Amino acid sequence: MMNKFNLNTTAKAVFSAGLLAFALTGCGSDGSDGKDGEDGVVGKPIGSVSSLTSTITSASVDENNFLSVDFKLSDPNGVAVTGLTIADVATITFGRVGTADEIGEDEIVNPSPDRQIWLSYFNKDKGDGYFTGSSSYSGNVDCTDCFIDNKDGSYSVTLDKAIDTLDKYDYVADTTNGVYMSIKTSNNQSMTLVNNSFFYWVPATDVAAEKPLQILANSDCQTCHRAGQDGELAMHGSKHVTEEACSFCHTDYNSYIKEDKDADGNVIGEAYEFDGSIKGMVHSIHTTANFSDEGVYPQMTSNCLTCHNPNEDFNLTDSWKADVDATACWSCHTPGPAAEAAGVPMAHHAGDNCISCHTDESFARGASEAHYALNSNHLGATISVKFNSINVATDGSQITTNFTAMNGEELVALAQLSSKSSIAINGVTDNDFLVTSQKTSEFTEQADGSISSTFNATDFDITTLIDADATIALSSQLQVCSYRGVIADCDENNDKQGKGYISSNTFYFEQDGSVVEESPRKQHAEMTDCQQCHTTEIHHRYSNDIDGCATCHNGTRVNSSGMTSNLAYVAHSKHYVNDAGGDLFFKKTECQACHGDDGFSIQNIKPTDTPVAFGTDDVGQLLVSPQTAACLSCHVPPYGLNESTIQHIETNGGVVGSIDQVGVPAADYDVLYEGKEQCSTCHKDTQILEAHSNWGGN
Repeated sequence: MMNKFNLNTTAKAVFSAGLLAFALTGCGSDGSDGKDGEDGVVGKPIGSVSSLTSTITSASVDENNFLSVDFKLSDPNGVAVTGLTIADVATITFGRVGTADEIGEDEIVNPSPDRQIWLSYFNKDKGDGYFTGSSSYSGNVDCTDCFIDNKDGSYSVTLDKAIDTLDKYDYVADTTNGVYMSIKTSNNQSMTLVNNSFFYWVPATDVAAEKPLQILANSDCQTCHRAGQDGELAMHGSKHVTEEACSFCHTDYNSYIKEDKDADGNVIGEAYEFDGSIKGMVHSIHTTANFSDEGVYPQMTSNCLTCHNPNEDFNLTDSWKADVDATACWSCHTPGPAAEAAGVPMAHHAGDNCISCHTDESFARGASEAHYALNSNHLGATISVKFNSINVATDGSQITTNFTAMNGEELVALAQLSSKSSIAINGVTDNDFLVTSQKTSEFTEQADGSISSTFNATDFDITTLIDADATIALSSQLQVCSYRGVIADCDENNDKQGKGYISSNTFYFEQDGSVVEESPRKQHAEMTDCQQCHTTEIHHRYSNDIDGCATCHNGTRVNSSGMTSNLAYVAHSKHYVNDAGGDLFFKKTECQACHGDDGFSIQNIKPTDTPVAFGTDDVGQLLVSPQTAACLSCHVPPYGLNESTIQHIETNGGVVGSIDQVGVPAADYDVLYEGKEQCSTCHKDTQILEAHSNWGGN
């Protein structure tokens, strides 16, 4: 009979270790370790990443004037990316800082010869004496030693073309030179990956340098041309996606003869000289877009600060004020197809040296004074309005307000306000304003220079505000009279006198007169997001906050046709825009462009908030429940609202009405709605963003 042994876990481990040692001894080990293997590459193959960051680490120019560039490639987390090929190097170009007189222009074109400009080392002859800086290098070449992959996310490339300036100027090693490189490739999901990188250095000393000629930031352009979205900067095969990239080829001297063509390739009109410099091109494009029916530029081109934002880190951020470059003036004030199509007034001495007369503090205004400092519209943006107090009569018959307008330390007098000036009053409860637009222009100047006005219950719907114990909201729509930036008493018969709106903030008061510091309304968007593109010029007023618009365009507002005119509906309807070429520029489904991180969230709308008017009929306003109204600000027929959608909403506690008549009368709403709308239960923030991403329908 065989004996059985029961081994516990410890015994088994010891026994196994002994067998293993015996087995190894039998293999004849000499007891010494072998050589360590090479470390594997810590990185990701290029096909597995969704975005790239390229970093140029060094550059050099050899004795034959050929450029070499060393760079690294990583994902957004800094992990090395491997597998780049020479064909993925879409563009490399470089140049240096020089002076305007190096390109040989006369004093009319170039009245400031020592003005610093960018000079390309790859010029292209355009014939008839014209040339550009656009003869860049492309990686679509056959070579054996021009590209090195170090297998660790670092690479080197040597260009197969030497510096060629068309003998206009020389390569200079002891000044700031710069390299621009564009990488364009695709991953395993056929997603296009593009990245632009830059490197500045002094070749003679091999010392890295700061970016020179810093006029504006890429972000100044990308606030409207948002990266990765419709309307982004994606030029010449979608490989140049930053303003900084454009400036390497679109230099000050970039000019050639151009012919406009129709869709069939037929020449339209006569050939003309085209200013292809970055300033000439951008000014022309935005001027046309501002004035033409097809344009999408949401601002006057002459409001220089829309793009030229002050930036203390940049050495030339105020260069538009310098009055040293006549061609900058010509980019708007000169005859040409773009300017003529836009209706831009031609300069009275088009083609002459504008700067001989137009400089600041001279008898003719310079750029800063003409476009900003002595311009009535922009003067209005510098004046502040403060509401000092309200007084609600004990019998509810009237509300008296008092405000002060200040231009720096100086009071703006009542006589200096246009007759079209007004202030608006409303009340906030349940996260919305209570009544539709109500404004007054009846003002009385007080002894201290402040201005008062009274809203009477006989003329205004203030009873609704008082009875609801609403927080009172006041905002201004004031116009200041001035001529060339100097405030003056208004003369309604003076056509030369400007009347610019004054920037407004909304002020809030409890009915006992105490100040409320913050808006009692949930802010679904911030005015700063709007001002990224619109600056101060938003239709018929300058407002510094969303409530300044919503006080009129609130949930009660319907237009003269009986259709809804609440702010969400109006804003969304105007933000699906095609550019002049018919391409989509901005789609209203880019929620975060206007609404920040979570302003689009339905969870921010309480089911008990005020319903929204979506029109009127014979019995009055037609109401929609609050969360549903957010969806219907876009999804009205034929955009996704059908009978099954309506049934789905109503099953989950919402109130819609019908396809033919969105909204239900107030009496029916009170019966139908139980304050238990449940849209936000399923429609979470991430789901909303996913559902609206890549949406390209009309």
